Amino acid sequence: MYDFDKRIDRTGTNSVKWETTNPDFNGDGMLPLWVADMDFACPPAVTEALIKRATHPIYGYPMKQSDYYQALQEWIARRYGVNVEESWMTSVAGVVPGIHVAIDAFTAPADKVLIQTPVYHPFAIAIENRGRQVVRSSLIENEGQYEMDWDDLAQKLADDHVKLMILCSPHNPIGRVWTRQELERLGNLCVEHGVIVISDEIHADLVYEKGSHIPLYALSPEVANHSVTFHAASKTFNLAGLFTSYMLTTNQQLLRDFNGMASKMGNEHINLFGMEAAVAAYRHGEAWLDELLVYLHKNAVYLHEYVTNRLPEVSMNVPQATYLGWMDFRKLGLNQTELNHLIRREAKLGLNDGMGFGAEGEGFQRINFACPRALLVEAMERLEQAIHRK
Repeated sequence: MYDFDKRIDRTGTNSVKWETTNPDFNGDGMLPLWVADMDFACPPAVTEALIKRATHPIYGYPMKQSDYYQALQEWIARRYGVNVEESWMTSVAGVVPGIHVAIDAFTAPADKVLIQTPVYHPFAIAIENRGRQVVRSSLIENEGQYEMDWDDLAQKLADDHVKLMILCSPHNPIGRVWTRQELERLGNLCVEHGVIVISDEIHADLVYEKGSHIPLYALSPEVANHSVTFHAASKTFNLAGLFTSYMLTTNQQLLRDFNGMASKMGNEHINLFGMEAAVAAYRHGEAWLDELLVYLHKNAVYLHEYVTNRLPEVSMNVPQATYLGWMDFRKLGLNQTELNHLIRREAKLGLNDGMGFGAEGEGFQRINFACPRALLVEAMERLEQAIHRK
């Protein structure tokens, strides 16, 4: 049994989450529940592997060893029931850097890239940073339940200038796990219109119904051939600071194009300790993850039940995946500036402003519930008191 209730002091560890000077997240007396890392110790096997490697006093340039890719293959086979080839894989320092590389590798400056909003904000930033045009297709929301807008997608994917789509699967911040039928329909649309799909599956291991996530490369050969998938151990095992992720595609031309652009951009290297940590996590961290998922789900249920029973002006559905809650404050009747003031200055909570994920996030805040329950209890009590003072 792992003790996820244990509060670990992260001050003095150079933690962005706890020690940044941004007053929106870490102002005086605020509880930071924003950036997506966890306040839990990683699996013991990871710490042991890092200590063992650290005892060798030379930390020179590493190779991308076969052991690393083999551990990924074993993990994918166990968790998703899919057999993948090492020749389909490459590595990059992070999913966001990888998306930057992919945009440059697969599009030209005049091209358009489609995203489904509200969505993880670095997608739009990456597209704009690479000099491409963002095309947004809003997800359809009905009482907190989100679906793809198929008519809108079909229309926008038919634009000859849309060459690429970035899919968030599972979706951040809404916590949806897309069904096989949805992914097949989307994939077939992209194949029909010659649009390559970048599938960000960094939260794929954090699903609450085991086996519910369908990787894009597990679909038809045609869909797989029109896509690349990014994944990492970082969210799963709380290793984000080790900057190690991988990209997988069955399409060898896309793989060559990606590797060539990564080299051109000086982005082809990954972290020595990140590889050691990933191998240890994938081979020895599964029991830890299974216990973690039970704890996270209970945290999500706690938040849902708290606002349902005590704060009817607020709602939050239990997500199907991720440790991120999408909290709806629209019944309070506040504009976004007023809502942010309530959350940050009155309740003293460092949450993510929903507008950061797109215009569809107006009236929402994103909360990171990957922390000991006691912190969530404190956070909800602060929120309740702030709302009742309003």
